[in-house]
Amino acid sequence: MIDTARRAAYEALSAVMRDGAYTGLALKKHIKDTLSDADKRFASTLVRTTLENLLYIDYSLNKFITAKRVHGSVRNVLRLGACQILFMNVSDYAAVSESVKLVKKIKPQMSGFVNAVLRKLSDNKSDIDYPAGDSAYALSIRHSYPEWICQKFIDEYDVAFTKDLLSYQGDKGTSVRDNTIIDGSLTDELDRLSLSYEPGEIEDSYVIQGLSGIENLELFTSGKIAVQSKSAMKAVLAARISEGDKLLDCCAAPGGKSAYAAALCDNSINIVAWDIHEHRVDMTNANFKRLGVKNAKAVLHDACSPEPCLYDKFDVVMVDAPCSAMGLMTRNPDIRYTRKQSDIDSLAKKQLEILGTCAAYVKKGGTLAYYTCSINKQENEQVTEEFLESNKHFEYIETPQTLYPHIEDSDGFYIAVMRRLS
Repeated sequence: MIDTARRAAYEALSAVMRDGAYTGLALKKHIKDTLSDADKRFASTLVRTTLENLLYIDYSLNKFITAKRVHGSVRNVLRLGACQILFMNVSDYAAVSESVKLVKKIKPQMSGFVNAVLRKLSDNKSDIDYPAGDSAYALSIRHSYPEWICQKFIDEYDVAFTKDLLSYQGDKGTSVRDNTIIDGSLTDELDRLSLSYEPGEIEDSYVIQGLSGIENLELFTSGKIAVQSKSAMKAVLAARISEGDKLLDCCAAPGGKSAYAAALCDNSINIVAWDIHEHRVDMTNANFKRLGVKNAKAVLHDACSPEPCLYDKFDVVMVDAPCSAMGLMTRNPDIRYTRKQSDIDSLAKKQLEILGTCAAYVKKGGTLAYYTCSINKQENEQVTEEFLESNKHFEYIETPQTLYPHIEDSDGFYIAVMRRLS
């Protein structure tokens, strides 16, 4: 009988590699609640570990594959099997035999091939000669980041910094904040649920270990808890939003930063939130409702499209710009394999356009906050420096920050807060 956890892992991995699905959404769709908790953890870990080590796994497998082409579905079975052999606490025998059973349900004629490749990997794994040294290619294989990304980081920073960044594995816990708009003790409820947690760096934040299916918890549905990274919270805090402010969140979905701003200001601010996609506008309004945010409305609007009637109307304008999300590659490893340099080139132009358009909504003396979840200078410093060069009536309030994952132990972020001069 086929192992249902491994079949679920195969379906999730295929959704990411074949269909371009996001890791988290693929896991949620294919790892069903009908699986036991142990099987769900195993399947999720198997998929994530495979993606986190994909190029290393492919390099290892290719040492034992002579065929010029391997069908994508068969390669994904091989990847999952190799992951268990190379990285997980699974016996090699079980990894091989369960992979053979799995491929028999998908492409039965390839069962002998899968068996032979994985047995060779098992027998010879300690003899594989991996690329040594600090070239972009060697780092790419060892850390499973595409070579162009490794070279980009080496060029923008240096080899030692790049090695530290690429080797960062990330905290596997879930970063949350206590939504202080909703009454009640979060820690009492976490204790009642026997969840393992520790206080985060930001006030009212916590890191919870072993948390899954959070959307099904009453804590979540009632709005008492909000999932938010330390870096995202730092971005909101940097904007120094005050009680009574009018806030425009230009690229708002799913609304987490605006909701945090409301909580910090005891629900006393007025929020207008924009997004370009209708379903994300609906998601943002639903989150505002769940989290008890008052005086907030998300509406459909393209941040590149000027709204002259709103010029000079807002105390704070937040531009959480669409970006490559390359600061999230540890948590969402699929991003590594879908991004291209051309994406960054086009995004940087779009970011500058949005920033220039939305700056007009800031009152004199007001604040313009620009954020990305990227650590690429092309999307960050280069955008804000070019903006300031063309908009002399704005200046940095303080030196912009780039939050690096391996230093912050959180998502990679860029935070630039500017003031409109009076």
